[in-house]
Amino acid sequence: MNTPIQIGITGGIGSGKSIVSRMLGIMHYPVYDTDSRAKELMDTPTLRQALVEQWGSDIIMPDGQINRPLLSSIVFNDPQQLTHLNNIVHPAVRNHYAQWVQQQQSPIVFVESAILHQAGMDTTLHHIWVVEADRDTRIRRVMQRNNLGRQEIEARIASQHPTPIDHRTHIIANNDHDAVLPQILALLNQLL
Repeated sequence: MNTPIQIGITGGIGSGKSIVSRMLGIMHYPVYDTDSRAKELMDTPTLRQALVEQWGSDIIMPDGQINRPLLSSIVFNDPQQLTHLNNIVHPAVRNHYAQWVQQQQSPIVFVESAILHQAGMDTTLHHIWVVEADRDTRIRRVMQRNNLGRQEIEARIASQHPTPIDHRTHIIANNDHDAVLPQILALLNQLL
């Protein structure tokens, strides 16, 4: 089978990337979720060893699991440490994604990531769907979903880099979830 059309789904925190991914999944399109795959890959012996080499054995709890709260406290307060983590995890995710694409039978596949461009995931994509919502809607969604305060959410929004816009970019407006499906269907109709 030929390599499928690869489409990235991206957008800032609270924009509704997961809603778009779920709708595509219901339509039986394969969607690769980089966040969940990164967590799985971090538990592999190779990446676990790289984490220990970078931050020491305290990064592994007595039960053998990665001490994610400790790791988060290290990397999200220090951009240099976050870069170290990204240099460990991003290549593994890109490699796993490339293998996953080759196993798919669908003519179109999707990859969801808040940081497509920064992670180097955008280089093989034919199209990029940027999910957008206004700032207040995003903050409200994250507050409801993650039980975080407004200031913490605003800090996360401020730390996210906008997705570069080019000829592959299509915007999905998601202030209202009911308006999303018609936009997805219109974009899919352009491809089929």
